[in-house]
Amino acid sequence: MKKLLASCAAFALFASFTVGCDISSPSKIGTEEYYVQIQGEGEIKNNKRVYALPTYNKDGDEKKVTFASQKPNNEKMKENAFLRLYIKQKDEKKTDIPDTEVKSYEEVQKSDLPAKTKEKLGVK
Repeated sequence: MKKLLASCAAFALFASFTVGCDISSPSKIGTEEYYVQIQGEGEIKNNKRVYALPTYNKDGDEKKVTFASQKPNNEKMKENAFLRLYIKQKDEKKTDIPDTEVKSYEEVQKSDLPAKTKEKLGVK
């Protein structure tokens, strides 16, 4: 009985620590966040809509990133939308990041952008 009670307590403790953690996206673990504003239509490559745009991290450092849209039927991304890209670089010194190093992305609001990123994107 004591073992069962101890197991339940340990499980409850573990569960309380994981509440609020984003475990739904393990691909984001160990990545760096960069921000981009969608401009243009991209181009169709290998049946995917691909964008190559300048991105900025929270410190305002720029890298050119190529990434593919995850929208169905090669649908265009919303013009001027802001995205947070999750990037796992093999070589931190590179300034051009290929699609294979972009692990995930999500749309964010202008208010979610870091101050230096807003400055670099020319957003107030």
